[in-house]
Amino acid sequence: MAEIALPIIVTAISHSEQESFVSGTLFSQGWSVIHRAVDFESLREFAASNPEKASSALLLYSPDLNNFDSVSFESLCLSFRQVIGFASSNTERSSDDGLHEIPTSAPQLATFIRGYVRSPLIRKLTPLIQSEKRARVIAVASAGSCTGASTVAINLSYELSLKQKKVLLIDANLSEPSIAIYLDQRNLIDEELWRISSPRMYIKELTRERISEFDPMIVKAHTEFDFVILDLGVIRDLSSQLSDRRADSLIITWAGDHADELWIIAKPDRIGLMRFKKITSILSRTSLIASITFVLNMRTNGRKGQEEEKAFLEIATTQKAAHLYVLPVDVRGTTESTQSRAALAEVNERGVLRKALASIASEMTS
Repeated sequence: MAEIALPIIVTAISHSEQESFVSGTLFSQGWSVIHRAVDFESLREFAASNPEKASSALLLYSPDLNNFDSVSFESLCLSFRQVIGFASSNTERSSDDGLHEIPTSAPQLATFIRGYVRSPLIRKLTPLIQSEKRARVIAVASAGSCTGASTVAINLSYELSLKQKKVLLIDANLSEPSIAIYLDQRNLIDEELWRISSPRMYIKELTRERISEFDPMIVKAHTEFDFVILDLGVIRDLSSQLSDRRADSLIITWAGDHADELWIIAKPDRIGLMRFKKITSILSRTSLIASITFVLNMRTNGRKGQEEEKAFLEIATTQKAAHLYVLPVDVRGTTESTQSRAALAEVNERGVLRKALASIASEMTS
């Protein structure tokens, strides 16, 4: 796999405290801040001396930069990949200046900049208007392979539908989609919007070729559903994926910026916990709008399970999470569910994993 190139940032903001906030926030997200212009001449010299770097850089500027020349700036902009203008506290504003207010928090700033960094594979995904928002969006991601994240997403969706909630389950794992196979739904990929799978539960599969349909589809889903569950698949290097220009990372970026919750599913074995620890370390220095929930899946019974849970909690509690869930292993239930192409509640309503997920669904709808 080719190495992912993180975005390059150049700042030219006059107000020192605001420039430090912008630079510090973006640096903490993994972006490289390669030049911090203190005046217009410094910015011009950088562009002239480093044409290749400038052509791949995102320029963040304020027009009250010392010795700013608006005429020269118009031609200078052509040297940079993209340019974003900010109004600092010293800027004299006009109604058509095209400047943006600098976001006041690190998550808001990171979300704003990510929208510009993404390659125009599709049009920019718009933030949802709060007054139109109805659905609660939960993105489910795996901290490594074979964590059972899709099983959790499918059965959580089904349990919510049993609570008389209208649920849309979206397979957003573009590399390895599995929901259609799990639920025996043929040609789901060809569905224009979504398909009903069971009473009050609908399903959708995203593809790279039709990724441009996600934006209007998710806006429509917010007005028609109570819950939207996104199965994201594996997230390995979250900081890179949030800055990545590939379609595979687009939904992960959207989920981090716009979902209500991001669930990280971990396995209790040594490799699973090692991968979980890596993800939590990245989360500690990554600003997200979505609240975080950590889930230990397939906890073993007995004393071994207690040790697994203890190791999980030692990692999870180092971060601020909205919820911590522990789900028991249920080989019989998951095997029957897979073979029957059905939800856990349909094959064994008394199974331990089914009961655990039903309890979470009850908590979410109470």
